[in-house]
Amino acid sequence: MCTAALKRASRRPELADIFRAHGHLLDKLSVDQNRIVRALTACRTPALGGHARTCDHCGHQEISYNSCRDRHCPKCPALDEARWVEARQAEVLPVEYFHVVFTIPEELHPLLISNPRKGYGLLFSAVAETLLDVALNPRNLGARIGFTAVLHTWTQRLLYHPHVHCIVPGGGLSSDRTHWVGAKPGFFLPVRVLSEVFRGKLLDKLRIAFLRREMTVPKDCNHRMLLGQAAAKSWVVYSKPPFAGPKQVITYLGRYAHRIAISNDRIVALENGRVTFRWKDRAHHDRPRQETIEAPSFLKRFLLHVLPRGFVRIRHYGFLANGHRKEQLETCRRFLSVPIESITPNQEETWDALIERVTGRDVLRCPQCRVGRLLDSAVVPPQVPAWRLPGSGASA
Repeated sequence: MCTAALKRASRRPELADIFRAHGHLLDKLSVDQNRIVRALTACRTPALGGHARTCDHCGHQEISYNSCRDRHCPKCPALDEARWVEARQAEVLPVEYFHVVFTIPEELHPLLISNPRKGYGLLFSAVAETLLDVALNPRNLGARIGFTAVLHTWTQRLLYHPHVHCIVPGGGLSSDRTHWVGAKPGFFLPVRVLSEVFRGKLLDKLRIAFLRREMTVPKDCNHRMLLGQAAAKSWVVYSKPPFAGPKQVITYLGRYAHRIAISNDRIVALENGRVTFRWKDRAHHDRPRQETIEAPSFLKRFLLHVLPRGFVRIRHYGFLANGHRKEQLETCRRFLSVPIESITPNQEETWDALIERVTGRDVLRCPQCRVGRLLDSAVVPPQVPAWRLPGSGASA
């Protein structure tokens, strides 16, 4: 067995390994799902080509294959996350921050999963309008707030559970924009009011979308009945305790904004066509558990959470909205009597320099002699992959 094969056999399986071994068993995938399967299976393999690197001191050579750079990949978002977190550092205000989570009843799941682009867009819209309207009401906060919203669609077990995480500064600009209005310590907005307003807004938006034929009705599904059942339920908006400080806000934002449905370190084993993975049981104080299911079922669960191409899952609202963020933040800082900082991420910084600065690890240091540096010496062209993919019919 070659060295590369021995390394693959000795390590834990990764998501891409499961797709390579069992992806050909999947059928009826959408265009977006097929695209993701092909990206993940090809990531950092000869299929994408790469570069040969040679140490300038001892002559050691190795090949570095290109990455897919897809946001659904467990390996690729790390650099984007680091750059994104740096961009957010200048936006953190010296106030309490709150974490508010909006969830929907399961009756609406088939409507959104059949219309992901439109459905998720309406979900974002309902969340944003709810927070902005309730906060502006003088009986609550009476302020124009700003916040970052992130869409997640999964549970720890990869089941379908669309919800939106919102990271919100505890306060906002007064309605006439003449001063800062701070939230009460440890309390942001009444969750019961948020729940009722959110329910009304989202259900109205869904009804109008179906009436205008902007959403398709799932097969064997009565959308009017599902909307009625959802309206009869009490909806849940969860407000977590305030963050400990700005550093925790930034760390949390980075982790939540670029998280995917499952990371490679949660995959325990791939044996006899079955996948074992770890998950935390939220209902029992995050007790660690394991689940083993057939590989195709595992892959189908993962593919439930593929987003439409180009869909924006991280959005900013209020005084953090992209159009006027800088100006509004300067106003907020002036009212809070804090220095106006300017942190501009270095967009031209190379990937290796960013990794070394963030982690302290020099990825171009030669692993053989530990003295020289690995320099690009040749281009490795893409090669035809040997694994079968959904719809391919046979091995290439």
